[in-house]
Amino acid sequence: MTQHKAPLTVAAFEIAAILLLLSSVTAISIGCDDNKTPDKIGVSVPTAKAPVNVLMNKAMIEHEQEYGVEILWNEVRHEGPQQDAVVLERRQIKGMFEDGIQALILNPVEGSAAYPILLEARRWGVPVISLDNMLASMPVRGHVGVNEVRLGEEAAKYAVSQIGHKGNVLLLEGSAGSESLRNIAIGVYRILDKYPEAIHVFAQPSALTAEAAFDFTNRMLKNYAGNIQAIIAVDSTLAVGAVRGVQLHELVDRIVTIGVGAGEEACRQIMSKQHDAEVDLMPYERGLTAFKAAIYALKNQSFAYDAQLPNGEIFTKTKFGPVRLITSANFGVLKQMWPDLFIPK
Repeated sequence: MTQHKAPLTVAAFEIAAILLLLSSVTAISIGCDDNKTPDKIGVSVPTAKAPVNVLMNKAMIEHEQEYGVEILWNEVRHEGPQQDAVVLERRQIKGMFEDGIQALILNPVEGSAAYPILLEARRWGVPVISLDNMLASMPVRGHVGVNEVRLGEEAAKYAVSQIGHKGNVLLLEGSAGSESLRNIAIGVYRILDKYPEAIHVFAQPSALTAEAAFDFTNRMLKNYAGNIQAIIAVDSTLAVGAVRGVQLHELVDRIVTIGVGAGEEACRQIMSKQHDAEVDLMPYERGLTAFKAAIYALKNQSFAYDAQLPNGEIFTKTKFGPVRLITSANFGVLKQMWPDLFIPK
């Protein structure tokens, strides 16, 4: 017996039409999510010309799409050196608030002058992640920076291992008035002090110039008839001067040299095998760390931090960027920072 399908009733037809309409609305909603305006993260640095900031910018821009955000990058001194940088910074960052940023990564031109910016951020409900320069006694959502003491420790560990944990070591401390250099020197002493009988340290504060480092190195090599096994410089500029002193005395193959910062000229010396090593602060990776911290902040989520550092009466959640050792075996990793070193001559 042949069965015939019953025709749709009016009610059934209406239900089918409603279901079709609902599926269309769902499809439209999904499509709207794809075209959603991305969250905006503002980033303000004193100048983008420094290789450190160039690499931080690159790290953030290269990860915008992956995290579905848009970076608004601000270079405070971009409009010319004749302007008051602090006033210009406030005006430019206010413009970013008006443009709808939902988080701010801030490396201010003057840390002490950043308070009005933080007040404005609070008014707009924008969380702030400070970068590299911690804002003294000012509350922020978090801080991303460099563990300066660790830099000194890494430099000293390398030097000590290369000289067999014994010998005479020159330490170029740099300016006595620099807190950052003092912290690096503290890290160096933490390692060297473990060998009080085996390692003898000769140290001297000096101007942060290659010439000052050369003068100290030359004098010490004369005084000790070249009986120096390692030279540790708390900054790449000092390392450059120290290496020149070692070259003058023709002791490159006998004295281990290491600096902190992986500056261009110091890296050139490593490439030519005149200098042994530099501790690199890895700005690309540190920029990416700050970027991820800002994403957590705009979502009102906690980011992974390494320590809560005392900042006046405030404790600031702090994440340290990674560091690495650069030697003649791996200096190619610095091509991003110092591309000119890799251009064939």
